[in-house]
Amino acid sequence: MADSKSVYVIDDDEIFHFIIRKLFLQCGKDPNSLEIISFYSAEDALEQLRRPGPLPALIIVDINMQPMNGWAFMKAFGELKHTLPKQIPVIMCSSSIDDKDIQQVNDTPELAAYITKPLDKKKLEIIEKYL
Repeated sequence: MADSKSVYVIDDDEIFHFIIRKLFLQCGKDPNSLEIISFYSAEDALEQLRRPGPLPALIIVDINMQPMNGWAFMKAFGELKHTLPKQIPVIMCSSSIDDKDIQQVNDTPELAAYITKPLDKKKLEIIEKYL
């Protein structure tokens, strides 16, 4: 068995968590080699990142969440990432096609990629490049 990796999925939508798990399974990802860890708030994910222990191979974060949205998460993560022992790519995955959000994506070098919802197998291939 390959080394186990984890992916933090930060989204307040339970259906999105279900869909991403399902897509990884449909694409042949072994659940023993890839653990999807769900966070329904950005604050909880940041708290986990501050704790000692294994870090995720990848973070997937939504823009539109409450009380802390994806942009606030990115700002806090930017301040935290220098204290982490490894770099963690972050993919923003959102239904937003707002020009303001797209411009902010382009202005955020910490983001590895931006993917629009709904997810499908083609978009999952983009995510898998970072694992």
